[in-house]
Amino acid sequence: MDNTLPMTFVQGLLQGALNICSEGDIRAFVGAAGIAGHLLEAPGARVTYDQFVRLYQQVALGTDDEVMGQFSRRMRSGTLKYLCSSLLDARSLGNAMYRFTRFWNLLLDDYRFGYSEHDGQLVISLEARDPGANAQRWGHELMMKLAHGVASWLAGQEIPLHSVAFSFATPVYASEYMHMFPGPIRFEQPCTALSFDAAWGALQFRRSKAELLPFLREAPRYWLFTTLKERLVAQQVRQYLLAHLKQADTIQGAATALLLSTRTLTRRLKEEGTSYQMVKDALRRDIAVQQLIHTDLSITQIALGLGFDSTAVFHRAFRGWTGSTPGTYRRPGTDLQTYNPIAAPADKVSST
Repeated sequence: MDNTLPMTFVQGLLQGALNICSEGDIRAFVGAAGIAGHLLEAPGARVTYDQFVRLYQQVALGTDDEVMGQFSRRMRSGTLKYLCSSLLDARSLGNAMYRFTRFWNLLLDDYRFGYSEHDGQLVISLEARDPGANAQRWGHELMMKLAHGVASWLAGQEIPLHSVAFSFATPVYASEYMHMFPGPIRFEQPCTALSFDAAWGALQFRRSKAELLPFLREAPRYWLFTTLKERLVAQQVRQYLLAHLKQADTIQGAATALLLSTRTLTRRLKEEGTSYQMVKDALRRDIAVQQLIHTDLSITQIALGLGFDSTAVFHRAFRGWTGSTPGTYRRPGTDLQTYNPIAAPADKVSST
């Protein structure tokens, strides 16, 4: 069961898009992604991974900009394809990521990528070329996720991160970053950067153009969200609760299943910035949002499936989780045209 994301991630993506398209275009993108427009400004509103990916695809396609207005210059459709193609014959992962940074430095006017190795870490950074540069928050997140996603795809597995740093202020939803980055995250740093063990840089990989096509077709689903969060105790508790959703679960039961004492489990969860009840509420919230958006189950069926004694109690809990009623999420989506980063623009010649 996927987590859900706060609407603030959607707002961050759309802030950049407003630089290059109209509000009417934005409404069309949001509707095509199956997101109810009236939830955009609703405190506590959530979206599913699928909705966010569809919105990303809609905006990239509709604006012909693969960085979606986040930087001063558009990156036309096909940019990601040619970037990845240029990495396939690199002699090592480190060499490929050096090329990655050089590629972007040929295109970006207001920001530059840095590549360095020190203290046993390979570091990829994003810094403003001048004080007037003003990339949106989502632009920083996007570029770090793209760097990590491409490196992980080349390596054949998700690379654990030593650290992730962002130059912007700590957002109120900072805990949500665990769904995107498999490593410690800091804010208000001198520059945006990520680092991982330099031993990965020596890795010799083998990737072909045939393997590249499926990776690009699924953009950005497979590189936007981390799978390594399973190592977190909170995620292990979440999996336990998912399997015992309709049972009288207790923290003692979860602790026993994880081979921990109740005190140790409580402490470990606190270290991760959460608690047993918070994990349980987040799971039920995410299941409810997923089912309201992607299924035809009635609200009563959803409430009972989550273990609530009545629909009224579920309504109160859902409003507490999201600030909205369950019915506000019941808005039909529309068929959408899928963004394809493989395809070259119509006025360009496609290379094979």
